[in-house]
Amino acid sequence: MDIQDLLIFSRVAALQNLSAVGTELGLTPGTISKRIQALEEALAVRLFERTTRSIRITEEGTRFLGYVVRVLHELDQARSSMAASSGKPVGKIKISAPQVIGRLYIAPAVPAFLEAYADIEVQLDITDRQVNLHEEGYDIAIRSGALNDSTLIAKRLATDKIVIAAAPSYLAVNGTPATPEQIAEHKCLALGDAWSWSFGSGTTETAIRIAARLRSDSSEVLRIAAMAGLGLMRTTELIIADELAAGQLVSVLSHAVDNSSTGIYALYVSGRHIMPRQRVFLDHLADWFRVQRRSPEAASKSSGGHDVSAAASAGRG
Repeated sequence: MDIQDLLIFSRVAALQNLSAVGTELGLTPGTISKRIQALEEALAVRLFERTTRSIRITEEGTRFLGYVVRVLHELDQARSSMAASSGKPVGKIKISAPQVIGRLYIAPAVPAFLEAYADIEVQLDITDRQVNLHEEGYDIAIRSGALNDSTLIAKRLATDKIVIAAAPSYLAVNGTPATPEQIAEHKCLALGDAWSWSFGSGTTETAIRIAARLRSDSSEVLRIAAMAGLGLMRTTELIIADELAAGQLVSVLSHAVDNSSTGIYALYVSGRHIMPRQRVFLDHLADWFRVQRRSPEAASKSSGGHDVSAAASAGRG
């Protein structure tokens, strides 16, 4: 089984367009199609369902893709490890970042990094879905908020605060909750599959079940809905810094939220030697957050980026 075939397969799965993959890899669509067919014959399974207008990965193809991503990632790690002996960071960094944090803080940091390190390639995926670093081949995942214990390592890039916020128009009609228990009486805007919000800390932590008027996997969607007066949202201060400063959103119940471990973190897999390209990117992000002064980058509050043994669970990482 040829490594080039695995690469072609992974790119067809990602782009779902033979012409686009051919342009990217310098091959004709016909060649791409033949290589995929040869791979299917070698595996004795159908990897893609094809029509004259579309190409869609099959269930078997999706399972195979998980293995292929890990193989290609490990190969890239091996190449970079060999190149590291020269002391020069090289290779590709695959990064995941949530939508708002990615757009406001991570994406603006990338151009200067690429200018400084000409031999490093960056793939930055902006998504609120919590990727699995182990299975999806990500080198770094950016997270905001409080983190849970896991096998991942977290580098703190900046301090932050969890906030419950709503538009003044919503509070004027529905009232301002004075206790966490009153959240249950309010319309809430829920991120993903969250059915409760936690308050307090340690042994006194309480989970309050919420009634979600709107549910989305996008914090950007929830931010827009909150400004429209549709309900309360749970987010972090850096995500809605501009809206809080302008009075478009108002923070409530700040006294009831535990912010002892809240921040913006860069997560990476423990038990694996960190590649030079990863280290220089992490250092670059820490410096970026530390020196930014323009709104809404309140990164002047950055902790300076100390490694800690805290992270989102490996399965959700």
